[in-house]
Parts: sequence; structure tokens; C-alpha cells
Amino acid sequence: MIPPYIRQLTGAILKCVGLVIITPVAAALLFNQSLPATLALITSTLIIEYGAAPIGIGLGLHPAYVLFVLTCVALGITLFLFDLFDTLGRHSERVARFLARSEEKTKQFPYLSRYGICGLVPCVLTLGFYVCPPLSWALAWRRDFSIILTMGGFIVISIILILITLGLFSIIFH
Repeated sequence: MIPPYIRQLTGAILKCVGLVIITPVAAALLFNQSLPATLALITSTLIIEYGAAPIGIGLGLHPAYVLFVLTCVALGITLFLFDLFDTLGRHSERVARFLARSEEKTKQFPYLSRYGICGLVPCVLTLGFYVCPPLSWALAWRRDFSIILTMGGFIVISIILILITLGLFSIIFH
């Protein structure tokens, strides 16, 4: 008998692989982008997150494609982490108790429970997309808003880095 959490974890892993690897590779083939450069960009994004934007541009990938790959990787990891924590919360009593305690403590600070979620934008800029899902999950913030704010901040900083790499900011602000 396979434990129910294995099925959930397998689904989360498949979703992650689909977004992080398969979608960018399929788009590379479809839009005639270099496959080795795409794989290097995916790997770089997993390690240095939005800091991989200049690497993608330097490898000769189209800027819009670089943004697409960065977004796919960030979204894939973000969704995987939320799914992982949800599965742990449902199948581990210890984790479920931790979540209940965290939610109760968050309710003691109405400002934090209401507006703290906005802190995900600077959080993704400073600490990265690996930190935002656990923080959101532990503080019981709405998953949909957490994903939107995390991805919004990530996309904005990625666009800025792409523009800086292309030298467009020096033209605009010169």
C-alpha cells in the first residue's frame, strides 16, 4: 500500500519538473533558442535566482526568453515548496501543530496577518524565492496572494536586471 502523501509528493515533483525543465526546453526547441544555453540558464536560476538574467543574456538567449525561463523556474520551485509544506502539514502531526501555533501567533498581530504579506516583495528581492513559500506557509498567508506577490517581485527584479544587462538603463537615464 502506497502512503497517500507519496502520490501528493510525486504530483508536486512532476509539476516542478514540468515547469522548471520541460517547459523551458520545449520553448527553446520551439523558438530556436540554444538548448545548452537554456540548460545553463535553468541551472543558474536554481542557484542564483534572478541573478541568472545576465548569464542568459550573455549566453545569447533572447531577453524575453530569459525572462520566461527565469519565471518558469521560480514558479516551479515556489509551487513545489507550497505543495511540499501542504503535504507535510496534512501528514505530520508535528508540522500540523507547528502550523497551528504559527497561525495563532500571527492572529495576535492583526497588522502582520493583514499587511505582512506585502513584505514578500522585498523578501523575494533580498532573500529570494526559496524563502517566500515557507514564510507564507508558516504565517498562514493566502497562498494565491503569496504566489502573486512573490512572482510579481521576482519578475520586476528580473526585468530590471535584463534591462541593465542590455544597457538600456544607461540610455534612459543618461
